[in-house]
Amino acid sequence: MISQMAAFGCRASRNIMVIAALSCMPMLTGFAATLLVPDEYPTIQRAIDAASSGDLVEVDIGTYRENIVLSDGVDVQSIEAARTFLVALDDTLPVVEATDVADVLFAGFTITDSIDGVVVVGSSITLASNIFDSLTGSAITANIGLLSDINIINNVFRNNSVAVRRFITPVAVTNNIFTGNTVTITSDVNEPINPNFEVSYNCFFQNDDLNSGGADSGLGDNFQIGNPLFVDQAVSDFHLKEDSVCIDAGTGTDIIDDTVADMGAYGGDYADAIPFLVPEPTATDTSTTAPDMFNITLDWDANLAYLVTNDVTPGSYNVYYQRNQPGPPYNGSDAGNGTIESPVPVVSGTSYTLMDLQPGDTAAPGVPVLNSAGPQNNSVVLNWSAATGATGYQVHYGVTAVTENTLNVGNVTSYTVTGLENGTEYVFAVGALTQPVYYLAVTAVDNTPAGNESDYSPETSIAIGAPIVGMLSGELMAMPEEVVPYPDLPDKGCFVATAAFGADWVAEVQVLRDFRDHYLLTHEPGRAFVDWYYRHGPVAARYLDQHEVLKPLVRGALWPLVALAAFILGASVAVKVWVAFLLIMLVITLVGPRRLELIMNRYGGGV
Repeated sequence: MISQMAAFGCRASRNIMVIAALSCMPMLTGFAATLLVPDEYPTIQRAIDAASSGDLVEVDIGTYRENIVLSDGVDVQSIEAARTFLVALDDTLPVVEATDVADVLFAGFTITDSIDGVVVVGSSITLASNIFDSLTGSAITANIGLLSDINIINNVFRNNSVAVRRFITPVAVTNNIFTGNTVTITSDVNEPINPNFEVSYNCFFQNDDLNSGGADSGLGDNFQIGNPLFVDQAVSDFHLKEDSVCIDAGTGTDIIDDTVADMGAYGGDYADAIPFLVPEPTATDTSTTAPDMFNITLDWDANLAYLVTNDVTPGSYNVYYQRNQPGPPYNGSDAGNGTIESPVPVVSGTSYTLMDLQPGDTAAPGVPVLNSAGPQNNSVVLNWSAATGATGYQVHYGVTAVTENTLNVGNVTSYTVTGLENGTEYVFAVGALTQPVYYLAVTAVDNTPAGNESDYSPETSIAIGAPIVGMLSGELMAMPEEVVPYPDLPDKGCFVATAAFGADWVAEVQVLRDFRDHYLLTHEPGRAFVDWYYRHGPVAARYLDQHEVLKPLVRGALWPLVALAAFILGASVAVKVWVAFLLIMLVITLVGPRRLELIMNRYGGGV
């Protein structure tokens, strides 16, 4: 009845078209959607919760720490099993739970570092092209349920305590690889299920219960026994090497090469066709000077999956490169004197030389800005702003000209020039360098008609060609000088302000010094304070030098005095009198008139 009303609404006149469209919306819910993790949803569970029956949750590569609860009719599949990891957030729960759900596909994950992998109760579900690795409980547990219909197909079970635990009979185990498990397929001891029941076309290798001939050591029909020859289990690459007993040994058809299905995670209808990525290649500068040619030779380890490394029909590799810009899309075009564009196909071997590159086309770097030149004892600290396109910097300095000395200081924006003469004024400038840098990566391509290509290898880089020197910054002058106490007392102690601010030439110390000379030393109370300070200041300064952590606190305490001294030094006579009056009134308020009179009499003055 509702659908009839909706149809009527859709035939309504133009004046009520919006109402008609809204009435038609329930009819559109049958269209499946693809929900992307993590691009659209941060977690797999968030995407599942937002999905409707018939939707697909597609998961990008990465490690996901979750406990997932599957939803009715919502498929969950990764784009690459080898690099999409599921780890339990709460180990008291299974990584994946399916309870009373129907028509669900869960495929393409590596489930590891947990206790229990997948627990199914009363559900119809296909578990395909997954890798269950080193689970301390059960990789898959199929519990009793009226609607249970479980298809375990084309998975890898490696080093698990229990691979498959069945409490019900409608559990088909097909095209899987079992290796290194303590128990392969088991059931409830009180209601045992024949371990051969619905078990067919699986490969078994070095499982403890099968090696010992235990009670649950069923192999089923059309099985294979032998080393599956995984490419590299240590990095979760469970593709098969050439000569594996599991190649074309399953039932059904491989979606990757359209032959008889392989056993394991890379066979059958749900396998991802992406080859495993190549390890980081090695780049070598093989340039020649006669003739003058810039070359880079790239070497990499072979992808040993049989669809890439094949004696009869091998796959290939693509070499990607570009100059002065890391990361994809690697759109270099200057190899072969500008005739060889990235990517370069390599149909034989695992080495390739990019010849006759043109690094000289690199633009000159920008001009750095020399911000400061801070003198220290026999040295000067330089700080500058980064220049665009710079891969390194040179510091230029001298007594009469910056061209007298040149230092290559690397890709930094601060440098201390040492070995200078105290009391000698130097002039400094900074220049930027840019050396052409090539960024390179390799992909593997399988031998199928589709030419499935792996992700990029980890990037490598290499600098070749002569550095290009940019223009110099503006010049700054500085005179190194020894840090000494002021005044230079016989006990060689360093006064508190000098110790706190680091040198006697800094502005704060200069202000306090001028305040001493122009104000404190002009009257008896001031001279008495200076005398007391000369006796005790060096001791305090030495203590401060031995306890660096206190210097920021002392600087904080001195800054108000510096500000007051600077004000008094620069203010007019009228302002000074007014401030003095305010200070006197404040002192009278704080200490009282009688105590103030005693203090003034002590130093020979009066109010």
